[in-house]
Amino acid sequence: MVGLSSSRVSHLRLVPTEPEELQRFVLEAGGGRGGIQIARSLRSKRRAVPAQYAIRISVDNVSTQIWRRILVASDLNLDDLHSVVQRAMGWSDRQSHAWSKSGSRFPGEVEEYVASGSNAEQRRAGRAAIVESAVRLDEVMVSPGDEISYRYGRFGNWRHTLTLESSEVLPEGFQVVCAAGRGACPPEECVGPDEYEQLLGVLASEKLRSHEWTLEWPQTDFEPTRFEIAEVNNRLHSPRPDEIAASYDIAKLVECLGPSRVPELHAVLARAGIDDQSAIGELVHVEAGQRIQAVLALIGVEGIGADDFFTTVDAMLDEPELGPVNLPQGRSLFAVLKKFGLVRKHKGQIVLTKRGQSAERDASMTWSVIVEGVPVAPGGSQRAVELLVLLAVAAGMSPADRHRFVAGALESIRSSSILMAGAQTSRRDTSGSTVEVLGLIGATGYELGKFGSKADSPWAVHLARAILRR
Repeated sequence: MVGLSSSRVSHLRLVPTEPEELQRFVLEAGGGRGGIQIARSLRSKRRAVPAQYAIRISVDNVSTQIWRRILVASDLNLDDLHSVVQRAMGWSDRQSHAWSKSGSRFPGEVEEYVASGSNAEQRRAGRAAIVESAVRLDEVMVSPGDEISYRYGRFGNWRHTLTLESSEVLPEGFQVVCAAGRGACPPEECVGPDEYEQLLGVLASEKLRSHEWTLEWPQTDFEPTRFEIAEVNNRLHSPRPDEIAASYDIAKLVECLGPSRVPELHAVLARAGIDDQSAIGELVHVEAGQRIQAVLALIGVEGIGADDFFTTVDAMLDEPELGPVNLPQGRSLFAVLKKFGLVRKHKGQIVLTKRGQSAERDASMTWSVIVEGVPVAPGGSQRAVELLVLLAVAAGMSPADRHRFVAGALESIRSSSILMAGAQTSRRDTSGSTVEVLGLIGATGYELGKFGSKADSPWAVHLARAILRR
């Protein structure tokens, strides 16, 4: 037990041992108001003279070894270290991230360092959060063996452990460098370790690999063990993503690829009917919004508990015939709806926004929300792939033909300096790629070899055209 004093009397209360209960206990006891201090920083004093740090970055919870050893200056701010981690690992910096450091004063003590503008509701009560640009590396890593955690991706599913291995005198003219490493960075489109492990299983099967089973991973030549230190260091020393202007439109895409490189392109472009200004009937709006409106109705005026929502939506969208590639979709669909501005999370409940309440009743509004909200990468090879996917959907190509069309263009995309410029982008989007979102809202189908196939919805043609015209 512990004695807590007030101005007049002392009280004895049992101190809980569970981390969440303990943090709630401390807050109720008056942390920060003269009682128990919960917000004492875990950071140390900055070094007077910056040092050279050797840091190992390891991807957690995967069966293969994926790690990098980097040499950095200790006076880097965490927002700059974020860029280093992205480039060293091979991520494209299109999703959210956060840092955390564990303390030892009480169970579950954690201090978080977040990007400016991060959503505070994603942090659990009792955890201190500091903007990463205000934190220096040598404040959170002091001695060899010190660790911090780095989370990246939708829901922070990709967890990395950074371990300080050594500290040396900082050489004059020092530049960040990768000194060693192992394993390829997982594809950006993998939601997390579970999906990555399933991808490894697919790649290990000649039969599944021959079907090139999903467009969501355009890297059909992904090699899990590949690691080229020269490529990593080239990325580390290239211009920052926000210094690269890389957006381009359909006309530029067609100009860069051309019929000599992608013979089908002009025929697909003609069939896509981007210039078709015919009015879209109300029935298309109703059918396109059916899945989203059903989920909004599930949430209702009163809201629904987050766990109940995820479980119910997972069951609604379950396709057990897909076997090992059948993945839960509740959390991903929530991220899409949140990005669309239709839902939010409040005190453990998922509730409708005013926009969501209107969309639940109005199919035409839901259609407009979808057209405006489906993401398309702003630049780089990912934009080229996503524009080609939209063209193929607008042209009415089957999932199998669409896959062959896009896969056949990949080599030409990679050989174009214009289309590859800005492959790293400063946009961080937690709602998924064009293909993922089209699948989640029920627009597009799939071709998964022995696991089966599913045709696109008839209204997907109209949606793809509308997105390409926006």
